[in-house]
Amino acid sequence: MTATQPPFRCALFDIDGTLVDTVELIVRALDHTFRKHLGVQISRDELRRTIGLPLHKQVRLFDHLVDFAPDHRAMEEDEIAYYEAHKHLEEVIPEAVDALKEAKRAGLRTALVTSKNRIELDTFLPRLNVNGWVDVVVSASDVARPKPAPDPVLVALQRLGALPQEAVFVGDTVYDIQCAREAGVKVIAVGWGAHPIEVLRAESPDWLFEEPAQLREFFRLLAQRAEPEVARVGIPTANEMP
Repeated sequence: MTATQPPFRCALFDIDGTLVDTVELIVRALDHTFRKHLGVQISRDELRRTIGLPLHKQVRLFDHLVDFAPDHRAMEEDEIAYYEAHKHLEEVIPEAVDALKEAKRAGLRTALVTSKNRIELDTFLPRLNVNGWVDVVVSASDVARPKPAPDPVLVALQRLGALPQEAVFVGDTVYDIQCAREAGVKVIAVGWGAHPIEVLRAESPDWLFEEPAQLREFFRLLAQRAEPEVARVGIPTANEMP
């Protein structure tokens, strides 16, 4: 952030892999679903790469492996049921949630921008327990084109009353980076989620953090009205952006 840029007015956060460690649970739920409905085993790496896409896209990704028409609605229902039955495997990432709260303390309006659909979100949000810290929530059900299209971020900005150059988006997948970039928003990639850090680096995010505490520090410095010392708290991207 430079003197020629307006200060951020809002901060947008992905959920899965960013604020909550759900990667293992999502992989297990998808594995269960594809085994049951398609009779195929997909590698863990392939399943991880699908994280960040909405469920209705995930369940269709491997249709080419079978010679029948899968029941995608039943697949979605079974994936959600498996996830909910094993929700104890979710692990909130305290420092990442603290970063959201620091953004709010800094005077920024905040949003959750997720590829979860409304059904998934309605059961999940009470467990995240961020009431009072989030101004807007945008799910995959709220847009015609979910991530990696820019629509979810653009809808969040519209609801927040903010311009793209006034916002920063935090996410853990290439789909988050592509969504934010297409919307004209600065992006922070985090390396503790679904996609490997070298894959994220190749997408040239504006900032890249390996540890949740670094993200918290970024927003803590904003809360102090100080310029983020990214060189100290973060990891330079491939383009060595400030």
